[in-house]
Amino acid sequence: MSDILQAKDIGYHLIEARTKDATSFREKIVRSSKSYTNPLEELTDLTGLRIITYYQDDAALIGELIKSEFDVDSTNSVEHSPIDSEFGYRSAHYIVRLSDSRAQLVEWAGLAGLRAEIQVRTVLQHAWAAISHKLQYKREHDVPTSLRRKLFRLSALFELADDEFVSLRDASGKLSKQIDNQLSKGDRNIRIDHVSLSQFVEQSIVVSELCTFAAEVGFSFDNPNHPDDSSRDIISDLVLLAGYARLNTLSQLENALEGALSWAKAYFAEQYLQSGGPGEQHEWYVSPAFICELLLIKSHISHLRPGYLLQLGWDRSIASRVFKVAKEFRPLEA
Repeated sequence: MSDILQAKDIGYHLIEARTKDATSFREKIVRSSKSYTNPLEELTDLTGLRIITYYQDDAALIGELIKSEFDVDSTNSVEHSPIDSEFGYRSAHYIVRLSDSRAQLVEWAGLAGLRAEIQVRTVLQHAWAAISHKLQYKREHDVPTSLRRKLFRLSALFELADDEFVSLRDASGKLSKQIDNQLSKGDRNIRIDHVSLSQFVEQSIVVSELCTFAAEVGFSFDNPNHPDDSSRDIISDLVLLAGYARLNTLSQLENALEGALSWAKAYFAEQYLQSGGPGEQHEWYVSPAFICELLLIKSHISHLRPGYLLQLGWDRSIASRVFKVAKEFRPLEA
């Protein structure tokens, strides 16, 4: 299922899978009030997936995708409509079989006729399900009368939050487009935040020139060991560092970066040299945003202290070394 979602460019938080083992399968048949003629084909939850999404409209898209890719048993499936037996519980449950076209494929032939359950819910719906399960309130009538109003209010708040997250995402998208339009027109009088700074770093010619200088002296912009490393959000760090340096707009940041073009390469070379021992071959993996950080540390060192770098998650020894090099470096024209 993950391959299908990726092919359709639909994001999700998590996919969980489970299949009944032989013991659970046996207990289900023996204890059930229903008599099975062919339990392998009649059971609807022999195996199952739970797809947890960030947004409710993505959950709806996934529901439509499931309908197009599988044969959905509409009689036993439940979509987003709370019912008495599932109090306050809005996740969709699809009972599916392989479609005729899939069932004819050699790799799927042995599973033709079997049914499975695919649950689709948002992160907040998943949280509601987990908490309400902990409280052991599955049905409305299970809830003590004195607690029903509070639980109704909580259920409504979870649903409202799901809707608001979609609204926030859409508003963020509009803001991003607005900033992109301003940048394309040369307008840099934009307040620095995560959205504006991300687009500026990606589009700026000055940043591109600085990265070229950094690469020429040895810095590497491709980390083969951690190609998707997101453990430290460098853009977020740069937003904070710009604030420490008293830069509030992209125009102020761009002016600072442009003012460093004449000495940036020599400065990068010194930082790179001091990062390794004598004659030592080493790699220093960086990003464009980090290169901007290095320059701000030098150009606005009077406003900064090593402790600021520690607040950004820097290693103490690296922070001390970088700050020392920045403090001692003297541009040639000076």
